[in-house]
Amino acid sequence: MKKAKKDDNKLHIKNWPEGDRPREMLLEKGTEALSDAALLAILLRIGMKGKNAIALAREMIVKFGGLNGLMVTTQEDLLSVKGIGKAKVAQILAAMEIVKRQLRQPLKKINIIKNPHHLFEYLKVSMANLSREEFRLLHLNRSKHLIAEEVLFRGTVDESTVYTREVVESALRKKASALIFAHNHPTGPAEASQEDIELTRSLVTACRAVDIPVLDHVIIGRGDCVSLRQECPEIFAGDA
Repeated sequence: MKKAKKDDNKLHIKNWPEGDRPREMLLEKGTEALSDAALLAILLRIGMKGKNAIALAREMIVKFGGLNGLMVTTQEDLLSVKGIGKAKVAQILAAMEIVKRQLRQPLKKINIIKNPHHLFEYLKVSMANLSREEFRLLHLNRSKHLIAEEVLFRGTVDESTVYTREVVESALRKKASALIFAHNHPTGPAEASQEDIELTRSLVTACRAVDIPVLDHVIIGRGDCVSLRQECPEIFAGDA
Protein backbone atom coordinates (compact mmCIF):
# COMPACT_ATOMS: atom_id res chain seq x y z
CA MET A 1 0.00 0.00 0.00
CA LYS A 2 1.40 3.41 -0.98
CA LYS A 3 2.37 5.53 2.00
CA ALA A 4 0.63 8.89 2.10
CA LYS A 5 2.88 11.88 1.78
CA LYS A 6 3.08 14.26 4.68
CA ASP A 7 1.50 17.15 2.75
CA ASP A 8 -1.29 15.15 1.04
CA ASN A 9 -3.92 16.74 3.31
CA LYS A 10 -2.57 20.27 2.82
CA LEU A 11 -3.92 22.45 0.06
CA HIS A 12 -1.07 23.80 -2.05
CA ILE A 13 -1.52 27.11 -3.85
CA LYS A 14 -0.67 25.38 -7.13
CA ASN A 15 -3.81 23.22 -6.70
CA TRP A 16 -6.16 26.17 -6.18
CA PRO A 17 -8.47 27.35 -8.97
CA GLU A 18 -6.42 29.55 -11.32
CA GLY A 19 -8.32 32.74 -10.41
CA ASP A 20 -7.61 32.25 -6.72
CA ARG A 21 -3.84 31.88 -6.90
CA PRO A 22 -2.20 34.88 -5.20
CA ARG A 23 1.22 34.34 -6.79
CA GLU A 24 -0.23 34.41 -10.29
CA MET A 25 -2.36 37.45 -9.38
CA LEU A 26 0.72 39.25 -8.06
CA LEU A 27 2.69 38.62 -11.23
CA GLU A 28 -0.22 39.57 -13.47
CA LYS A 29 -1.64 42.60 -11.63
CA GLY A 30 1.15 43.70 -9.29
CA THR A 31 1.60 43.62 -5.53
CA GLU A 32 -0.92 46.42 -4.95
CA ALA A 33 -3.74 44.18 -6.21
CA LEU A 34 -3.32 41.69 -3.36
CA SER A 35 -4.88 41.89 0.07
CA ASP A 36 -2.73 41.60 3.20
CA ALA A 37 -3.94 38.02 3.60
CA ALA A 38 -3.01 37.13 0.04
CA LEU A 39 0.50 38.53 0.44
CA LEU A 40 0.98 36.58 3.66
CA ALA A 41 -0.42 33.45 1.98
CA ILE A 42 2.39 33.61 -0.57
CA LEU A 43 4.88 33.40 2.30
CA LEU A 44 2.96 30.52 3.91
CA ARG A 45 2.68 28.61 0.58
CA ILE A 46 0.41 25.92 2.03
CA GLY A 47 -2.34 25.80 4.58
CA MET A 48 -3.53 22.83 6.57
CA LYS A 49 -6.27 20.24 6.31
CA GLY A 50 -9.55 22.06 5.74
CA LYS A 51 -7.93 25.52 5.60
CA ASN A 52 -6.03 26.96 2.66
CA ALA A 53 -3.15 29.41 2.97
CA ILE A 54 -5.31 32.52 2.58
CA ALA A 55 -7.73 31.38 5.30
CA LEU A 56 -4.76 30.65 7.58
CA ALA A 57 -3.26 34.05 6.73
CA ARG A 58 -6.56 35.81 7.54
CA GLU A 59 -6.65 34.03 10.90
CA MET A 60 -3.12 35.21 11.69
CA ILE A 61 -3.85 38.81 10.69
CA VAL A 62 -6.86 38.89 13.01
CA LYS A 63 -4.95 37.19 15.84
CA PHE A 64 -1.94 39.53 15.72
CA GLY A 65 -3.72 42.75 14.81
CA GLY A 66 -2.73 43.14 11.18
CA LEU A 67 0.65 43.34 9.51
CA ASN A 68 1.86 45.84 12.12
CA GLY A 69 1.22 43.23 14.79
CA LEU A 70 3.09 40.62 12.79
CA MET A 71 6.12 42.96 12.71
CA VAL A 72 6.70 42.38 16.43
CA THR A 73 5.64 38.74 16.80
CA THR A 74 8.05 36.25 18.29
CA GLN A 75 8.80 32.67 17.29
CA GLU A 76 6.72 31.47 20.24
CA ASP A 77 3.76 33.65 19.19
CA LEU A 78 3.79 32.24 15.67
CA LEU A 79 4.20 28.63 16.74
CA SER A 80 1.04 28.99 18.86
CA VAL A 81 -1.00 29.18 15.62
CA LYS A 82 -2.25 25.78 14.52
CA GLY A 83 -0.83 24.97 11.10
CA ILE A 84 2.29 27.12 11.53
CA GLY A 85 5.52 25.15 11.83
CA LYS A 86 9.14 26.17 12.07
CA ALA A 87 9.60 26.56 8.30
CA LYS A 88 6.70 29.03 8.05
CA VAL A 89 7.92 30.85 11.16
CA ALA A 90 11.36 31.30 9.61
CA GLN A 91 9.86 32.70 6.39
CA ILE A 92 7.61 35.16 8.24
CA LEU A 93 10.30 36.37 10.65
CA ALA A 94 12.75 36.84 7.78
CA ALA A 95 10.23 38.88 5.78
CA MET A 96 9.36 41.08 8.75
CA GLU A 97 13.05 41.65 9.52
CA ILE A 98 13.69 42.75 5.93
CA VAL A 99 11.02 45.43 6.34
CA LYS A 100 12.49 46.66 9.64
CA ARG A 101 16.01 46.78 8.23
CA GLN A 102 14.80 48.71 5.21
CA LEU A 103 13.26 51.32 7.53
CA ARG A 104 16.37 51.43 9.74
CA GLN A 105 18.83 51.75 6.85
CA PRO A 106 18.35 55.51 6.24
CA LEU A 107 19.09 56.19 9.92
CA LYS A 108 22.69 55.14 9.29
CA LYS A 109 23.17 57.74 6.55
CA ILE A 110 21.26 60.86 7.60
CA ASN A 111 21.36 63.35 10.45
CA ILE A 112 18.52 61.95 12.54
CA ILE A 113 17.89 65.19 14.43
CA LYS A 114 17.50 67.17 11.19
CA ASN A 115 15.41 64.37 9.63
CA PRO A 116 13.37 62.89 12.51
CA HIS A 117 10.57 61.55 10.28
CA HIS A 118 12.58 58.46 9.34
CA LEU A 119 13.29 57.74 13.00
CA PHE A 120 9.65 58.10 14.01
CA GLU A 121 8.44 55.80 11.23
CA TYR A 122 10.96 53.13 12.15
CA LEU A 123 10.12 53.27 15.85
CA LYS A 124 6.37 53.11 15.22
CA VAL A 125 6.76 50.00 13.07
CA SER A 126 9.18 48.24 15.43
CA MET A 127 7.66 49.23 18.80
CA ALA A 128 4.02 50.36 18.57
CA ASN A 129 2.57 46.84 18.81
CA LEU A 130 4.88 45.32 21.40
CA SER A 131 3.03 43.57 24.23
CA ARG A 132 5.61 44.59 26.84
CA GLU A 133 7.33 47.87 27.55
CA GLU A 134 10.84 48.27 26.15
CA PHE A 135 13.45 50.94 26.73
CA ARG A 136 15.87 51.31 23.82
CA LEU A 137 19.07 53.24 23.34
CA LEU A 138 19.91 54.58 19.90
CA HIS A 139 23.65 55.27 19.71
CA LEU A 140 24.73 58.03 17.32
CA ASN A 141 28.07 59.15 15.95
CA ARG A 142 29.23 62.78 15.62
CA SER A 143 27.26 63.18 12.39
CA LYS A 144 24.07 62.08 14.21
CA HIS A 145 23.93 58.84 12.21
CA LEU A 146 22.73 55.66 13.90
CA ILE A 147 25.62 53.32 14.77
CA ALA A 148 23.81 50.88 17.09
CA GLU A 149 20.44 50.13 18.64
CA GLU A 150 20.10 48.32 21.95
CA VAL A 151 17.08 47.09 23.89
CA LEU A 152 18.37 47.91 27.35
CA PHE A 153 15.35 46.96 29.42
CA ARG A 154 12.16 44.96 28.99
CA GLY A 155 9.37 45.26 31.50
CA THR A 156 5.79 44.31 32.19
CA VAL A 157 2.81 45.65 30.27
CA ASP A 158 2.89 48.79 32.42
CA GLU A 159 6.49 49.59 33.28
CA SER A 160 10.16 48.91 32.84
CA THR A 161 12.92 49.66 35.30
CA VAL A 162 15.62 51.93 33.91
CA TYR A 163 18.96 52.13 35.69
CA THR A 164 21.01 55.24 35.02
CA ARG A 165 24.37 53.51 35.42
CA GLU A 166 23.54 50.91 32.75
CA VAL A 167 22.50 53.63 30.31
CA VAL A 168 25.81 55.46 30.79
CA GLU A 169 27.86 52.25 30.64
CA SER A 170 26.14 51.20 27.42
CA ALA A 171 26.86 54.56 25.78
CA LEU A 172 30.53 54.38 26.78
CA ARG A 173 30.81 50.77 25.62
CA LYS A 174 29.39 51.62 22.19
CA LYS A 175 31.57 54.75 21.96
CA ALA A 176 28.49 56.82 21.22
CA SER A 177 28.85 60.55 20.60
CA ALA A 178 25.17 61.11 21.39
CA LEU A 179 22.07 59.17 22.44
CA ILE A 180 18.37 59.03 21.72
CA PHE A 181 16.04 57.16 24.07
CA ALA A 182 12.89 55.37 22.97
CA HIS A 183 10.26 53.50 24.94
CA ASN A 184 6.74 52.31 24.27
CA HIS A 185 3.41 52.38 26.07
CA PRO A 186 1.92 48.97 25.19
CA THR A 187 -1.66 49.81 26.18
CA GLY A 188 -1.68 53.59 26.27
CA PRO A 189 -1.39 56.62 24.02
CA ALA A 190 1.82 58.32 22.94
CA GLU A 191 1.87 60.77 25.81
CA ALA A 192 4.69 61.64 28.20
CA SER A 193 3.81 61.03 31.83
CA GLN A 194 5.37 63.06 34.61
CA GLU A 195 7.45 59.98 35.42
CA ASP A 196 8.71 59.88 31.82
CA ILE A 197 9.74 63.54 32.04
CA GLU A 198 11.52 63.14 35.38
CA LEU A 199 13.32 60.00 34.19
CA THR A 200 14.48 61.83 31.08
CA ARG A 201 15.81 64.75 33.13
CA SER A 202 17.74 62.35 35.35
CA LEU A 203 19.25 60.44 32.43
CA VAL A 204 20.15 63.61 30.52
CA THR A 205 22.00 64.93 33.58
CA ALA A 206 23.88 61.65 34.09
CA CYS A 207 24.93 61.44 30.44
CA ARG A 208 26.06 65.07 30.39
CA ALA A 209 28.41 64.22 33.26
CA VAL A 210 30.36 61.96 30.86
CA ASP A 211 30.05 64.37 27.91
CA ILE A 212 27.46 62.32 26.00
CA PRO A 213 24.50 64.49 25.02
CA VAL A 214 20.99 63.08 24.91
CA LEU A 215 19.18 64.49 21.87
CA ASP A 216 15.65 63.13 22.28
CA HIS A 217 13.37 60.69 24.06
CA VAL A 218 10.69 59.28 21.78
CA ILE A 219 7.59 57.73 23.34
CA ILE A 220 5.62 55.32 21.16
CA GLY A 221 1.96 54.54 21.72
CA ARG A 222 -0.60 52.71 19.65
CA GLY A 223 0.08 53.89 16.10
CA ASP A 224 1.74 57.17 17.02
CA CYS A 225 4.73 58.66 18.81
CA VAL A 226 5.75 61.85 20.58
CA SER A 227 9.15 63.54 20.81
CA LEU A 228 10.10 64.97 24.18
CA ARG A 229 12.61 67.17 22.35
CA GLN A 230 9.61 68.84 20.74
CA GLU A 231 7.32 68.69 23.78
CA CYS A 232 9.87 69.65 26.47
CA PRO A 233 12.81 71.31 24.70
CA GLU A 234 14.17 72.76 27.94
CA ILE A 235 15.26 69.27 29.05
CA PHE A 236 17.68 69.08 26.12
CA ALA A 237 18.77 72.73 26.07
CA GLY A 238 22.45 73.01 25.21
CA ASP A 239 22.70 69.54 23.66
CA ALA A 240 23.17 69.79 19.91
